Amino acid sequence: MLKLTFLMKRKEGMTFEAFRDYYENNHAPLAAGLCPHMVRYRRTYLTGWEPLARSAQLPEPGFDCITECWYDVEGSWEERKMDLLPAEVFKQLAADEENFLDRRANRLVMTQQNESAPGTLQGNQG
Repeated sequence: MLKLTFLMKRKEGMTFEAFRDYYENNHAPLAAGLCPHMVRYRRTYLTGWEPLARSAQLPEPGFDCITECWYDVEGSWEERKMDLLPAEVFKQLAADEENFLDRRANRLVMTQQNESAPGTLQGNQG
């Protein structure tokens, strides 16, 4: 299983509500229909944020949505990107992204996921 995580920024001048509406009702169905190996597709929208250190003066995050895509394939993105995102599919997705994303600000981030076992968490005991 290959998982990709994207940090997505809305197009300048677009409201957050319009961004979310377009993503959910236009782009997500398009992507779901164009990517035959994708088995899970999650969009997590930022609804607020604050620095963890109260004295920190941090800029706003450079993204509005964390998008996660799971593919039922073996190998890395580098090894599989040409068959997961063929040129014709890339062109269609990129053309639609111009309607709601700041494509220059978007990022594909490489991640490694670790999860604590539920039995080790205080909220699951008792």
